[in-house]
Amino acid sequence: MKNSEFKVTSFLDEYKRRDEMIRDFIIHEGYTAIEEIIKEVNQRGSLNEADIYYGTPKPQLSFSDVELGYMLTSMMEYATNHVGNPVDEECEFENKLAYFEYKDEIVQIFEVYGQGTESWFSKPSNETIDKLNNTAYGVYLIQFDDFIKYTKNKDSESKKLSSSSTILNDNTGGYTVGRGSK
Repeated sequence: MKNSEFKVTSFLDEYKRRDEMIRDFIIHEGYTAIEEIIKEVNQRGSLNEADIYYGTPKPQLSFSDVELGYMLTSMMEYATNHVGNPVDEECEFENKLAYFEYKDEIVQIFEVYGQGTESWFSKPSNETIDKLNNTAYGVYLIQFDDFIKYTKNKDSESKKLSSSSTILNDNTGGYTVGRGSK
């Protein structure tokens, strides 16, 4: 039983640590990262993790491919949960889009599903930018500042919860995470 207790605790600790790393990166490096992402997207047309290894020329980023992945995943998750996602009707694969604005620059995240999932940052077309700025389609345009504020709030909420969470043994001998009293 001790071995399974260790595995559950270890898994929960690892998940919590990874989540904290992602939030810390976004909170402390998010603005620098989005500026560098926008600069690279404007120069290259698109940017994903593979560009860091195989791109010619290599992107000039102050962060790793893993951290770029944090940005892609977290921003897409935020968009999905807060405004929903439009799709590219012309793409033959299942997909979803997200749009973020920072300092009057708009960046698009394109996520495609096939035998796996691939996502990247790109520059939306002038037609799409016009739709985002002048039609109801603008509901999909997210201010990057709102994403950072949300991440900061999520981080402080997580810290409050972690100080009051306990592992409780349930009747079946399994373990569940429960909220302790304050």
